[in-house]
Amino acid sequence: MNKFFSSLFFVFLVWSITGCPSLGKVRTKMPRLFTTSFTMQTGAEPSFMIAEDFNRDGEKDLVVTNSGGNTLSYFKGKGDGTFKDQIIIQTGEDPICVVAADFNNNGYLDLAVLNYRDQTINIFFNSRYGNFKKTKITLKPGKIPINMVAGDFNRDGIHDLAITMRYHKVMILLGKGKGRFKNPVPITVKGQPTAIITGDYDKNKILDIAVALAGSGKTGIQILWGIGDGTFNASKIIKGGGQPLTLANIDVDNDDYDDLVTSSNVLHSMTVIRNNGDKTFTTLKDFASGSFPKYVAVADFTGDGRSDLAVSNSTDDIITVSLGRGDGTFTWPPIAHVVDEHPQGIVLHDFDNDGLIDMAVACRDKNLVNILLKRNIVNPKPDNPVQPASEVKEVT
Repeated sequence: MNKFFSSLFFVFLVWSITGCPSLGKVRTKMPRLFTTSFTMQTGAEPSFMIAEDFNRDGEKDLVVTNSGGNTLSYFKGKGDGTFKDQIIIQTGEDPICVVAADFNNNGYLDLAVLNYRDQTINIFFNSRYGNFKKTKITLKPGKIPINMVAGDFNRDGIHDLAITMRYHKVMILLGKGKGRFKNPVPITVKGQPTAIITGDYDKNKILDIAVALAGSGKTGIQILWGIGDGTFNASKIIKGGGQPLTLANIDVDNDDYDDLVTSSNVLHSMTVIRNNGDKTFTTLKDFASGSFPKYVAVADFTGDGRSDLAVSNSTDDIITVSLGRGDGTFTWPPIAHVVDEHPQGIVLHDFDNDGLIDMAVACRDKNLVNILLKRNIVNPKPDNPVQPASEVKEVT
């Protein structure tokens, strides 16, 4: 009898280990969306990067800031996912940001380069022959500039600049034409500003500015509501993002209003700040998209009409992709793509003209740019649980 019960117990134990039904649905692992197809050598410590058609041949080119070498790397696109060898352009000391705009109104995109160490901005005119010429124009926005964006803030047809400054200010430099600018005008913000982007957040056809606030003081986002004459009204702080480092515009719920997404590498978190369309915003619950998220870029990678996220995770040497569900939440876990050491800036475009969005990533510690081409995958989203959304409505 004892032998019978011992055998029965053994059978039950084996069944419980190997044959017990799952308590929940097993998550399907999502396939990688991109493959690394091309790598390019840069200068020392590439970080920030932009993609534009600078030589007007119909193909996107790349410009990368090399903060360790005081240079830019300029790569001309071939249209097949590859690029020509870099053209080295000398800058000021420690270039950390570059923006493209037609500063002299000749139909070609020029460059403005923000140099951290010598606290200057250099203007480079497009030569029209596939290169850039450094002008004698040197702008001095103030003490410890952090980031920069271009836009026509006073609607005169001439591009202006806005620069975040370490000590609670955003400097506005209105363009005068021919690459020249008026003296900086400060706007006081309520924290230490980091990232800065533009958008028409209230859809009144006047350009606004969103500023991320980090540091030891007040943190979150502030909107500088554009008046249309180069001046702005600052909103209250929109709580969210912890220590926001970068910002991107995103329409998470397809309501045709620009929302915001920010990364906080200290807190290993991402935050969506949803635009309510009435000059107020709702901060959704933080979510993860890898460790030490640095830069974030937005595109519809799957063609389902929903915005997705690509995030550089600098200490893990990966780019993670979180797929949007159209309600402010994203698939979990994120899809990891291994790249070279210490990925920084990301830009997105169809570099090989196959109708799919590709990715370029600046990898700082290897002095490289990786080109990741999008794979032609149909419906890669499994039915994974969503990240829960909430939370607090902020009145501006």
